Amino acid sequence: MPANKVVHIKTEAAQIPLSPAQKKFNNLIKKIDTQKKLLAEWQDTFETVRQEAAQKLNPLRQTMLERQADMANLLDQQFTGHKFTLNQQEKLSHLISELCEELLRTEDNDAIKTLYNKYSGGDYDSEAQEEQEMASDFIKTMLEREFGISLEDNEFDVNNPQATAERLAEKVKQRMDETEAAEAARPKRKKTAKQEAKEAREAEEAANVSKSIQAVYRQLTSALHPDREQDPAERERKTELMQQVTVAYGNRDLLKLLELQLSVEQIDQGKLNNIAADRLKHYNKILSDQLREIQDEVLYKEDEIRAILRVDPFEPLSPKRLGVLLKQDIRTMQEETARIERDLRLFRDVKQLKAWLKGYRIPAPEFDPFLDGFPLFR
Repeated sequence: MPANKVVHIKTEAAQIPLSPAQKKFNNLIKKIDTQKKLLAEWQDTFETVRQEAAQKLNPLRQTMLERQADMANLLDQQFTGHKFTLNQQEKLSHLISELCEELLRTEDNDAIKTLYNKYSGGDYDSEAQEEQEMASDFIKTMLEREFGISLEDNEFDVNNPQATAERLAEKVKQRMDETEAAEAARPKRKKTAKQEAKEAREAEEAANVSKSIQAVYRQLTSALHPDREQDPAERERKTELMQQVTVAYGNRDLLKLLELQLSVEQIDQGKLNNIAADRLKHYNKILSDQLREIQDEVLYKEDEIRAILRVDPFEPLSPKRLGVLLKQDIRTMQEETARIERDLRLFRDVKQLKAWLKGYRIPAPEFDPFLDGFPLFR
């Protein structure tokens, strides 16, 4: 397949400027092309990073978790087998509790949970349940305020987001239906002539926009229908092109349809340069909608990648930066694992452990102005 020809309007004489509508057409084409390339770059980069993370990062993460568990058990053994001052005991209890809590956020482990309960002075399951209930109440209240609905306790489950989302959608639809029914029952005000004229113009414009893209589609299908082709190779080529036409039409992808028209020489640069003003207006409306859709798609893909790779929502992100962040994570995890392994060797000597504890300070609780007083999810 030959590469797609670039769709743009240009004037044949340098002294003749493009009209505002022609400039808008070219600008929209350029922006859509940029967003399409960005989306493709996101998809390609993510797949590469995902594979590298599975091969390198995940094994490192598992090794680090195992070393953290080793450290929690070693500190427990030293605490149990030797005498420590009250200050040293407080520091050891804090270290073991923090290690266990971090491990339990990753996976449920009864042995680690027992250690946590032993040194934290609490019960992990009870604390987790309490935090879960607080989180559930907070999110439930937030959703009720946002959507103006009321959810019963049995209609909301923070652990089953899909079922909750379905029930939420039902509630929102029910409220909208009730609002529409009340609106329908209310006596109608007669529309002014100005309102009726505006609605008529909008309906006509929508119909013309639809006709414009249908016209391009019909021209392509008429020229490319494979059943009319006798030559097998040409029939195969047209079948492939028809598939592209069908997909593009289904997606209202005017840019792709115009590229296909250029590639099969159904239109040329001269025809592009002389698109009628009214048709150009309709094309620009289609392209504006298409640009918004692909911009939304790019944002959705970025959010999806952030969630899968656990990238902070405030972290600047781009396809190129994705690989940089992965390398940073791998290096950080390697360094952290090496540090824990060094400490494991050091702390097997109780004298070295006590000397280290002497310089250790229990960190003050971190304050978050948004989450203070509200527990993080486990």
